[in-house]
Amino acid sequence: MNRLFYTLIFRQIRYLIFFSILLGYTEIGNTHEKPKLVAPPTGHLSFTGSIALSNLMSLWIQDFNLQNPNITFSIADPGGIAGINALINGTADMVLVSNRVSHKQIEAFEQRFGYRPHFVPVAKDAVAVYVNALNPLKSITLQQLDAIFSSTLRCGETQPIREWGALGIKGKLEQQYINVYGLTVDTGVTSLFRKIALCNGDFIQSYQALAGPEALEVALMSDVSGIGFSSSAMRTVGTHSLAVALNKNTEAIAPTYEAIYSGKYPMVRVLSIAINQPINKPLSPALQAFIDFVLSPRGQGIVSKAGYVPLNRPCRMMMNIKPKYPFNNQ
Repeated sequence: MNRLFYTLIFRQIRYLIFFSILLGYTEIGNTHEKPKLVAPPTGHLSFTGSIALSNLMSLWIQDFNLQNPNITFSIADPGGIAGINALINGTADMVLVSNRVSHKQIEAFEQRFGYRPHFVPVAKDAVAVYVNALNPLKSITLQQLDAIFSSTLRCGETQPIREWGALGIKGKLEQQYINVYGLTVDTGVTSLFRKIALCNGDFIQSYQALAGPEALEVALMSDVSGIGFSSSAMRTVGTHSLAVALNKNTEAIAPTYEAIYSGKYPMVRVLSIAINQPINKPLSPALQAFIDFVLSPRGQGIVSKAGYVPLNRPCRMMMNIKPKYPFNNQ
């Protein structure tokens, strides 16, 4: 009797232990919630600003929309000054910036919002000097550029350079007059060239300011006696770029990918996107997603394909915006 009693008791205890373990596993399983799916961002983004960056922006948008078809874009009238004003009055979400924004523009923004605009570095390029493909000149100094392009001679030369022979060119070009080309004065390229190559001097009266890199390219391809400057992203078989030296005693550096990336080339600039980022507040999901994409390996790969130079690590780490929407980087 006692033996049967104890057998039944132990059997019940064994069942209780089994069900307790099973219940414990069930509770543990319920504590592991399934990861929440992040809904793809939607919205509309408008941008304006630098003409030089508009082609790169178009390539970014085209690829970005493959993964984000619910975000639309519109472009306003280009121009850096108009772009900053659009950021101030709220008619643009992004402004493409290819040169330094003036203190007056930053003060106007700060007066409106109580904080400064946020500049997101997105790429690098340089101001390159170009000549016709048949021109044998390979390098030039900043002082020589000043003597060719300026009327003020602020960089060290005492005499203007007006003929190719003064640069050591022999043959048919030796006594030919140097025709001077560039971009309009409101571009970031011209602003940087004037600052570095002309020491903030003035252009000569015969300087031909052209509306865009394409116009400059056409002019130099048809003029063996021409010289001009534009973005290093300009590539054509009808012209070639010159290596530039700080002075006659230093090595001339060509505007190659490596020289621009490292900053060794004398006229390098960082291209940025200006945004209105309130202090301690997140960006809109659409804008955050686009910024993440631009700074991702995939977005920076598009920078290379467009002829610009991707950011190096120190410049990438300047960003305070942390990626929120991951992208396929293949």
